[in-house]
Amino acid sequence: MVGLFITLLKLLEYAIIADAVLSWIQPDKTHFPRSMTSEIADPLCAPFRKLIGPERTGGLDLSPIATLIVLQIMRSMLMQR
Repeated sequence: MVGLFITLLKLLEYAIIADAVLSWIQPDKTHFPRSMTSEIADPLCAPFRKLIGPERTGGLDLSPIATLIVLQIMRSMLMQR
């Protein structure tokens, strides 16, 4: 069961990374690959975006990095069990 959660967290990390890369290539969230990744990544990044949004960091959105750090911490805690 723990292995399933670890795999799920890893897939979420991949989706966030893909969304960040696609945001440079395809900024419009309505087209296919970006629409799928933003549907997954945006709800996860939203709390961090409220705290460290682009308007506070000079236009740079650091919320995906913060989300990835939290997901990696969660995954490492599960792996220690």
